[in-house]
Amino acid sequence: MTEQLELNLAPQIRETYHESVRLADDARERASLAVSKAMECGQLLLQQKQSIGHGSWLEWLAANLPEMTDRTARKYMALAKRNHGSDLTEAVTLRQAYLATGILPMPVEKSNKPDPNKGWVKYVRFIDGFRLWFNKRMEDDPLETWPENARRVLKNDLRWIAELYQRL
Repeated sequence: MTEQLELNLAPQIRETYHESVRLADDARERASLAVSKAMECGQLLLQQKQSIGHGSWLEWLAANLPEMTDRTARKYMALAKRNHGSDLTEAVTLRQAYLATGILPMPVEKSNKPDPNKGWVKYVRFIDGFRLWFNKRMEDDPLETWPENARRVLKNDLRWIAELYQRL
């Protein structure tokens, strides 16, 4: 027979769950709106830049919109120029919009496979760290003074390095 629990948090759980779903939907909607506003801002920036004489844009931007960096302005303007050829319906962040329009390059997937044409420093760094630790330890506490158990454990842990060395 199972014991009956007196505590029932189902109503509170249901309420907080529905609230979290609503907030997530609101966040997606607001992020999508942020992308739209960035494009609108980019259009306005393009119009303003066109109306200013050549060479005065950065000065105008600094004087009139000190809260906006030149880099942000350039991205917004690029987004406004390129958005018509891109599907931004899935872009819920400015970064996604920048990626979709080509303003930012797509991230390159990193391979865990070692490149035989590149240095192996990152693959042997831990061995070098161990070597440094061991040499320092030998200065303070020579191997002959180590307890038999400590030497046995270290010998067992280093067996694979000896096998690798033999294979090389």
